[in-house]
Amino acid sequence: MSKPGGREMRRILVAVDSTEVAREATRVALDLAGRVGAQVKMVHVLPPSVAEGETEDFAAFERACEDYARGLLEELRQHTGRSGPPTSVEVLHGAPAEAISKAARAEDVDLVIVGTRARGALARTLMGSVADELLRSCPKPVMVVPEVSRKVRTREDPEAELVRALASTKQGGAPG
Repeated sequence: MSKPGGREMRRILVAVDSTEVAREATRVALDLAGRVGAQVKMVHVLPPSVAEGETEDFAAFERACEDYARGLLEELRQHTGRSGPPTSVEVLHGAPAEAISKAARAEDVDLVIVGTRARGALARTLMGSVADELLRSCPKPVMVVPEVSRKVRTREDPEAELVRALASTKQGGAPG
């Protein structure tokens, strides 16, 4: 798949956290990369290190956070399977949008993919959004994967549901 200007898409960066929408963004990134033959770099951003000069307990806490982040990235990396696109993982430090933008520029990625949770206008105004900030400041194209509403109900097998409804009607019950 060519980008505007005729250049092939070679590298995709996907920013993840522990939310379901981040998992969906990862699935989108891996699917797209598989279709176009691109590599995927998964990143997770932790706050800047403040452990220098602090107690050993605080340094241990930061190491635990780093271990958690690496474990999260490795877990998401397992989605690729053996036949998935080439992937790498990295834990970044700093303000999320700034760290992601910096990595996108340094890695010369062709696309940044990030998920966003559905929030009301007031919450977005007061708290902001990493996705919003990336759209304004990232030097690379950004794809935002929205949160899928939990209220959406899909019917896996409508025929089986119809059979159950008819069976309960024949038994004198209301369809349900």
